[in-house]
Amino acid sequence: MSSSPNAPSSLRQQLLVWLLVPLLLLLVVNSFLSYRAAIATANQAYDRLLLASVKAIADRVTVYNGEITVDIPYVALELFESNIHERIFYKVTGPNGATLTGYEDLPPPPLHPEAQGRPIFFRSEYHGESLYQAALYKQLYDPTFHGTVLVQVGETAESREALSRRILYDGLVRQGLLIVLAALLLWLSMRFVLRPLLRLRDSIAGRSSTDLTPVDDSGIQSEVRPLIQAINQHTERIEKMTAARLRFLADAAHQVRTRMTILKTQVEYGRRLDEPQALHGVLEDAQAIVDETTHLFNQLLVLAQAESNAGPRADTQDLDFAAQVHAITLEWVTEARRKHILLAFEGPDSDESVRGNALLLRELVSNLLDNAIRYTPRGGSVTARIQRDGEWIALEVEDNGPGVPEAERERVFERFYRAPGSDVEGSGLGLAIAREICRAHGAIIELLTPASGDGLLIRVRMRAVPAAVNSAKSLAASVL
Repeated sequence: MSSSPNAPSSLRQQLLVWLLVPLLLLLVVNSFLSYRAAIATANQAYDRLLLASVKAIADRVTVYNGEITVDIPYVALELFESNIHERIFYKVTGPNGATLTGYEDLPPPPLHPEAQGRPIFFRSEYHGESLYQAALYKQLYDPTFHGTVLVQVGETAESREALSRRILYDGLVRQGLLIVLAALLLWLSMRFVLRPLLRLRDSIAGRSSTDLTPVDDSGIQSEVRPLIQAINQHTERIEKMTAARLRFLADAAHQVRTRMTILKTQVEYGRRLDEPQALHGVLEDAQAIVDETTHLFNQLLVLAQAESNAGPRADTQDLDFAAQVHAITLEWVTEARRKHILLAFEGPDSDESVRGNALLLRELVSNLLDNAIRYTPRGGSVTARIQRDGEWIALEVEDNGPGVPEAERERVFERFYRAPGSDVEGSGLGLAIAREICRAHGAIIELLTPASGDGLLIRVRMRAVPAAVNSAKSLAASVL
C-alpha cells in the first residue's frame, strides 16, 4: 500500500515533464532566434547612425577654386557618444584615390565606385579588431571639376554587442518569467484536475480485501471513466469467479463429507459383525464408496484443470479427433458389456483434426461416454459418432436411456446437479466437466432429442483444422 500514494505524484511529475520539456526546448530555440534578431536589430540601429554620419560628412564635401575641401562636422561623430567608449574611424578618398582626410589605412569597401549614390555597409578587420563600416560614393558637380569621392565611417563592435546583449537578456527574462508562470499555473491546474483521482485513490486504498463493490465514477473526468468502467467489469468477473469457487468448495465438501459419513458408518457396522459373509458384504459396500469417492476426486481435479484452461494455452496441438474418439470408444467397450449395453462407433476413424489439449479432450469424450453408459438401462445402446459439418467437426454421443426433459437440460450442466427421479449413482460432475472443457476449446455443447424420440443426444461442435494444414503435415511425416 505504500506505493499507492506515490502514483498520483508520479503522474503529476510526468505531466510536468511532458509540458515543461517542450517549453524549455522552445525557450532554447527562441533564445537562438532572439539572439540573431537582437544582433540584426542592433546592426540596423547602428548602421543607420553610420549612414547618418556618412551623409553628414558627404554634405560637407565641396569644390572650391577647383579643389576638394572637406569640413568634418562635429555632429557626424557626436552620434556615437555613449557610456561605452567605442572607437570611431573615418576617411574621405578623392577621385584619384588619395586620402583627403581621415585614416589612410582604413580598408575600402568591396564594391566598385559604380554603386554611386547607394550606401554600402560592410565589415572589415582593422588593426586586429572587427570594424563595422558604412560608405557612400558622392558625385561632385562643379563647372570646373567633375569626379567622385568616397566617404567612409567605421566603428568598433562594443556598442553593438552591448545593445544585442541587452535586447537578448530582456527577452530571455520575459520568456523565463512566462515559463515560470506557466509552470505554476500547470501545477495548480493539475492539483485541481487530479483531485478527483486522489479521492478515488483514497477510496480504493481504504477498502477491505473482500470489498468488491463497483468503484463510483461520479466526479471523475470523462477520459478516466472508461478505465473505471473496465476496472468495475474486471472486479465483477472476479466476484463471480470467487462466488463460484466458494459454491464449488461447499458442494465438494458436502459430497465428500456425505461419502465419508457413509463409509464411517459401514466400518463401524462391520466391526460389530462376527459372520464372515456379512462382513464381506459390508467391505464390498465400503469398497464401492471408496471407488465413488476416488472417482469424485478425479472428476474434481479434471474440472479444476478445465476451468484453469479458459484462456489461450501453449500446450494445444493439432489432434486427429476422429482417431482419438474411436480409440476411447474401444476402451469403454468392456464397461458397456458389463451392463449388457451395445456400444458402437460411427463415422470416419481418422483424418478429422481439431486443435486442442489432448488430455482435456480425452476427458471430454470419456465423460460423455461414462454419462451415457451410466444412465442407459441394461440392454440399451450407446453410439459415438463423428460427423463433418463444413468448418466444424461434430462429436455426438447418443443413447436410448431416460433422457433429460427440456426444462432440465440447462441445469444438468451445473455442478453436482442430478435430474429429479434419477436412481443412478453419480457425482453430477460429468456434464459440468464437459461444458468447461468445451469453453476452454471454444466448442459448442448442446443436449438434443434423438431422431427416434427416445433417450438423449449430446452434440459437441469444434472447429476443424484446415485440410491444407493436415495435408502438409501428412506430407512432412511421410518424407521424414
